[in-house]
Amino acid sequence: MSPAKTQRTAHTNKVMLRRTKVLRAINRLSNSDLTNLSRNEILARCGEIMLLNSEFCGGWVGRHDPEEKQLVPLVFFLPLPRPDGSRELFRKQVLLEEPIVAPARLTIEKRRRRILKNIDPPLHIPLLPGEISFHSAGCWPLAHLDQVYGTITVYSSEQNGFPKSELDFLDGTVTDLSLALYAHNVSLLLQYERDFSTEIIDSIQALMVSVTPCGKILRFNTEAERISGYQQQEVLDRYWVDVLLSPENRIHYQNLFSDLLKSDRRNLSFRAPLLTKDGTLRTIDWHSSIKPDIDRGTVGMVLFGLDITDRLAADRLYDSTVAKWENIFTTIQDPALIVSRDGSILDANHATFSASRRSREEVIGQSVCIILHGGHKRESICPLETIIKSGKSRILHTELSGLHGDYLLTISPCPNTSVNEEMTLLVARDMTEEERHRAEAIRAAQLASLGELAAGVAHEINNPINGILNYAQMLRDLSLDELGEKIAGRIIDQSKRVASIVKNLLDFSRPKVEEPEPVNCRDLLHTCIELVKHQLYQDDIQVEFEFDDSLPLIYCNASQVQQVLLNIISNSKYALNERYPSAHQNKKIIFQGTMTRHGRTPYVRTTITDFGSGIEHRLIERVFEPFFSTKPDGQGTGLGLSISYGLIRDNGGYLRIKSRYGSHTSVQVDLPVVAGEGGTL
Repeated sequence: MSPAKTQRTAHTNKVMLRRTKVLRAINRLSNSDLTNLSRNEILARCGEIMLLNSEFCGGWVGRHDPEEKQLVPLVFFLPLPRPDGSRELFRKQVLLEEPIVAPARLTIEKRRRRILKNIDPPLHIPLLPGEISFHSAGCWPLAHLDQVYGTITVYSSEQNGFPKSELDFLDGTVTDLSLALYAHNVSLLLQYERDFSTEIIDSIQALMVSVTPCGKILRFNTEAERISGYQQQEVLDRYWVDVLLSPENRIHYQNLFSDLLKSDRRNLSFRAPLLTKDGTLRTIDWHSSIKPDIDRGTVGMVLFGLDITDRLAADRLYDSTVAKWENIFTTIQDPALIVSRDGSILDANHATFSASRRSREEVIGQSVCIILHGGHKRESICPLETIIKSGKSRILHTELSGLHGDYLLTISPCPNTSVNEEMTLLVARDMTEEERHRAEAIRAAQLASLGELAAGVAHEINNPINGILNYAQMLRDLSLDELGEKIAGRIIDQSKRVASIVKNLLDFSRPKVEEPEPVNCRDLLHTCIELVKHQLYQDDIQVEFEFDDSLPLIYCNASQVQQVLLNIISNSKYALNERYPSAHQNKKIIFQGTMTRHGRTPYVRTTITDFGSGIEHRLIERVFEPFFSTKPDGQGTGLGLSISYGLIRDNGGYLRIKSRYGSHTSVQVDLPVVAGEGGTL
């Protein structure tokens, strides 16, 4: 073999040995734990591998600055000889704020090396414990697939620069290092994605199960473990239908899964019971999708499940409760309303709309006082709204003008945890005839008790009043001047007024014994109107008379009934003058006569209606109480209606008042028909 060939062979063997050492070093670097190393330190390890296996005078490792489009050094290397002939590297870390000695900073394009050679005189870079003097420099990017990780720059002191064999060696080494960096970067990204995906899957509040194409479980998240009672290790490689479905459903869904894999569909949703490890059943809403398995190159399925067992149970209980409530609420034959704390109507049943003669749209959202009572004075407070706000249960016997009748009103609060959502149930039961009679009896008993009290008080007052009258008469007879006589006269007048009130009290407590007789109600009413006709004319009050001539005779005490009618007319006149101080088209009183019945007994009903100021709902129940008056002090005794009530009752009749504040008042006087004259209804 010629010396030249022998030299080439030796050089080739040397290059191959260096190449082998480089590959081994790269393999060791790739297999080592790089988790705790920074990217700069990994680049420095790559520079060590390259420069320890070369005979160059030095070099450095840097990174690519995309903004400056330049290479910035991180670590400089200076090979130093050892006594045994080997080499060691001296490293000097470069701080970015230090100035970089030319040609340390070189521009470079991706995947292209940059070679500077034949530099004469040579350039020097001072490094402790020596310096780099070079005639040539080569810069290689550590890059793969357009991703630049860093750069390696090598200095040569040879005047002729880099021979082709060295360039080939350097090119191969840089390629191997770049692939190692790429593999490390991909490994980090995959690990990050796996960790991130695992964290999401385990933290999600739903069952997540990965299944192979043949139906075996690959992954079981934390929620699936909690719901099913199985640990992931227990279910891996088991068929999903055996773990996630109850026995009676397994064959059906296994066939469904097989059909899904054969079809073009990529999603499937179904609801099925899950048999847990402890034998209980949980209802799960499953959503599945076909998913390509990148690692194995096969196609599997991902199951996403929501446990709806508790929700279904709550829904069933709620639906059952709502259905029962709606059934009860709608089938109640009496008006029923649900009212908010502020008195607004939230709901009502059909009976309410029928009784109020309003549509649902006219009732819902309105004030309960407007619908049931017709409203109240702006400055006054509705008693019903006060009871509702108090949150107390009450049962009231009251007239509800908005529902056109007398009702037994039951008020029942509905407790709720939220103060803003407190509701009250109102049920208004129409009073039967028997209950009306019972209420009349109670009222009569109350009046009888008050009558006895009034009689006792009246007897006690009579004696001192008579004494005052006698002494006042004596003073007037003995008076020598006009002033004294005038004062005594006033005492006498006021004493007589007191005596008149006492007489009314006695009349109230001890009715006169007079025999009733057949009376024509129409003629009796005409007589009353004639007595007050002049007063009505002066007050511009019109009179309308709507009496049927065929009405039968009534059986009563004419003088007592006349007293009652006159009292009612007087109250109507006062209400009209209060609302209309001057003439008005609605300033009128309407007298109507019709037939009615109480039980089987026929009655003639006389209705006297005025369109005056009306009576507030809260006061209607009190107008029959003795000494109670809606008139200002000094303008009423409060005995008129209570005495009238007693007189009509004594004549076997009924006296009722229906009024809507600010609209009208109707007083009904029902008196029995003479026996044998039934009349027609």
